[in-house]
Amino acid sequence: MQRRGYNAQYWVRGDGVKMYGNYVMVAANLGLRPYGTIVATSLGAGIVVDTGTFASSNRTQLDIAVAW
Repeated sequence: MQRRGYNAQYWVRGDGVKMYGNYVMVAANLGLRPYGTIVATSLGAGIVVDTGTFASSNRTQLDIAVAW
């Protein structure tokens, strides 16, 4: 994300959720939600930092990054 101009710190919350600054890190379909898009999640405001194979079969799904 820093290479894309988003200057925040990566850290892991006490519940294991990966954070980028004040945002929950999520993977999403980049065609629908490009890098840096802010999205609502059940764990707080999220930021799109990645994608995954799930995106081809469910374009609206989000994958929340966790350390567990």
